[in-house]
Amino acid sequence: MTQVPPPPPMGDPMGGAPQPQGKGMAIASLILGIVSVAMCLYWFLAIPAGVIAIVLGVIARGRGVGAGMALAGIITGALGAVLGLVVAVAVFTGGGIFDNYCEDNPDNPYCEQQGY
Repeated sequence: MTQVPPPPPMGDPMGGAPQPQGKGMAIASLILGIVSVAMCLYWFLAIPAGVIAIVLGVIARGRGVGAGMALAGIITGALGAVLGLVVAVAVFTGGGIFDNYCEDNPDNPYCEQQGY
C-alpha cells in the first residue's frame, strides 16, 4: 500500500515577506489635490484641500513611497489652492473686472437690458 505524502507546510498567511508601507498618504494627496482643482470655485473648500494635499504629498515623498503620486498631489494641491485663493480675492474685492464693461460696450444686449 502506498502512503499519501503529507501536505506541504503552511506558509505565512500574510504572504511571506513583509510588505512595504502603503501608499495611502500619496493617494490621499493626489485625491485631495484633484478635488481642490475641481472645486476651485468653492474657495472655502479648495484652499484647505490644497494645503492638506501639499502636506500629505511632502510627507509621502519623504517616506519614499508613491513618490510620483505624491508629487502629482503636491502640484495639483498647489494649483487648486492658488486658484481658490484667486477666487477668494475676486469674491472679497467685488470682482471689479467688469465694472466698466457696459460703459465700453453700450450696444451689448445685456447692457441694453440693464439700462446702460
